[in-house]
Amino acid sequence: MARGFNNIAYISLCILRFWCASLPGYVHPDEFFQSPEIMGGDVLGYEVFRPWEFVQSPQCRSIVIPAMTIGIPFQVLKILNTWATKFGFNDILNSHSIFITERISIFILSFGIDYTAYTIAQLFYPNNALRSLLVFASSYVVLIFNTRPFSNSVESILLALAFCVYVKGSTPKFPLRQQHGDSSTDKDEFPVNLAFLFGCIVALGSFTRITFILYAFPIGLAFLHHIFLSARAQGKSWCVYSKFSELLPACLGLIMTTVICVLADSLYFGALNITFSGTLLDKDHIFELLRNPMKFVEIGWHGNLIITPLNNFAYNLDSNNLSQHGLHPRYLHIYNFVLLFGPLTLLTMKDLQFSVNFMRLISKRTYKTEARFLLPLLLPVIIVPSDRLHKLHMSFWTIWAVFNLVFIAIFGGLHQAGIVPIMQKLQNQALRFKKCEELSGYFQCELGKKFFIPVSDPTETLTTNIIFYKTYMPPRHLLGYPKAWRGTNIQVNVYDLAGSPLSDLENLITKQVPSKSSLTENLWREQIIFQQNKNSNNSRIFERTLLVTPSTTDFSPFFIGTYNELTSIGDDDNNGKKRMKLKLIEQHWPHVNFDHLDRIFAKGMYLNVYLLVSFSD
Repeated sequence: MARGFNNIAYISLCILRFWCASLPGYVHPDEFFQSPEIMGGDVLGYEVFRPWEFVQSPQCRSIVIPAMTIGIPFQVLKILNTWATKFGFNDILNSHSIFITERISIFILSFGIDYTAYTIAQLFYPNNALRSLLVFASSYVVLIFNTRPFSNSVESILLALAFCVYVKGSTPKFPLRQQHGDSSTDKDEFPVNLAFLFGCIVALGSFTRITFILYAFPIGLAFLHHIFLSARAQGKSWCVYSKFSELLPACLGLIMTTVICVLADSLYFGALNITFSGTLLDKDHIFELLRNPMKFVEIGWHGNLIITPLNNFAYNLDSNNLSQHGLHPRYLHIYNFVLLFGPLTLLTMKDLQFSVNFMRLISKRTYKTEARFLLPLLLPVIIVPSDRLHKLHMSFWTIWAVFNLVFIAIFGGLHQAGIVPIMQKLQNQALRFKKCEELSGYFQCELGKKFFIPVSDPTETLTTNIIFYKTYMPPRHLLGYPKAWRGTNIQVNVYDLAGSPLSDLENLITKQVPSKSSLTENLWREQIIFQQNKNSNNSRIFERTLLVTPSTTDFSPFFIGTYNELTSIGDDDNNGKKRMKLKLIEQHWPHVNFDHLDRIFAKGMYLNVYLLVSFSD
């Protein structure tokens, strides 16, 4: 009965995890800019913002993990969109589908930790294995952080898998290692396939984050101890065949994966070129090599190798570099530990003394000390107290449930939660319109369902300027503006002012929104208005400016404009609707507040999108 209940509870928690993966909560810019933003530009062809790790020379972050975890799902989505449009359906490649795709990818990968947690608990604490899994699956760390495409999330998954492979390979009585006809001596050998896989995982983890090396260090020591110093190795000599032969598969996996990652990064960042008969290698050359392998001698290498983990390590050794990202006191590690694991901290504090010492070690070189840097510790935090879970009082489980529900609400549904839906709304406003017509110095378009088709030699140019102020960094790939559209008649410009002084916003708006121009009276929800740019020498340039900012932003030092309400005036139009006029109190940069038409919940308050226009006196 209890087991059946636990099974149902776990399935329910998996469903809850999927729901949490779809929540718009925006925890930190790295969840978008470490992988999805890069792949949005490389795979989907969108204009994106590339973070410093991928831009500076030498580059400090590998492209391999983003390509595997986000690039492949994006490529699948791109193929599905091609087939959908081929059969007459609307584009399925949009802001919402892209967002869901990147979240689902990490959601699926996160079950690698579930598998490890249950496997290890089943081995050491079989009576509490399922209960341990339930504790893990109910943690907001899993439900929120591990369903976001952080590199920390991938690091946690790889660390768990490395731990699982080690346990499987080093435990003689593990069921999966027992094979019919095996001798007891064979069972003591670390399986070749698992040793090779262990090396591959360690290499991938090192190219994901350099902190993986520190987190995996105890597992590596245990692996070496099992091969060279454990009781079952005492009777073996130190010749190559007897002891070192078990280490060779792991070394082979480590070296092969490292070589692949180094070559991939070097080619991606343009530091290395592969030539065939004096020309850059392309897909036609590959087929030629397959037909005639003897031509491999004509392959040449030109350039340098990029080893991103070493570059990252060298970057972090310079305290001047760290100070640019923000240095924090060491005690924040303990604070973040409690923030992530809550009531479990009391259960594991004594047993995880090594982890505390370890955190002190890495704090000497850690910058941006945030809670997510401790995500890989979730697995040991769950496993260590597994033997005591059945003894815990109901009050512990009540506190555990409340603790996680509170942080699910904060990080999943409130924290900067308006940015993602705003990007989806802005994609429609900037790229989906139809039936445009010029009326008295401005262009009026209807909001459409399909992407507008741009032309390369336009008669008139329609430009949308989007200003983000007092928000997290907007993920450009969710806006979905194709790089190929730059220079056509559809232009989109994004300005991220973050927490800049209000004067910077005033200066930018002054350049983009000319005062006292023609009066705009028809401002329908389903219409998009572009006004003629009076400051340009080209009279065929029409622009609009959208300002995205929290509704609590204080504009009193810089008055954009206020209004009482949208009032109906004049006669009905052909559709029986009243013409609308913005009733203004002030004339300096008046605006239409989209928030009054379509409210978007964010950060416990409303996030406003202002359409900035100019009115005559």
